[in-house]
Amino acid sequence: MTSYAHILKPLHLGFTTIKNRVVMGSMHTGLEDRFYNYPKLAAYFGERAKGGVGLIITGGISPNRQGWLLPAGGTMNSLADIPHHRLVTHAVH
Repeated sequence: MTSYAHILKPLHLGFTTIKNRVVMGSMHTGLEDRFYNYPKLAAYFGERAKGGVGLIITGGISPNRQGWLLPAGGTMNSLADIPHHRLVTHAVH
């Protein structure tokens, strides 16, 4: 693995350290669009975190209604959205 000698080493960013340099890029799974799917979404990302990914970038979340992928799609724009997203956060940390 000499071509990627640093990939499994920690990455120090100043304000935090990521355990390795393996990144799971953003993807839309379709589970973000309905609040009742967040336990499934948490399980999905939790499995990837168990696999050792250093940084997971989630996808399919809109900051407002104008950014919805579907009507009533996944958002993060009010306090009411926090408990659903917290399920995912707890699953990966």
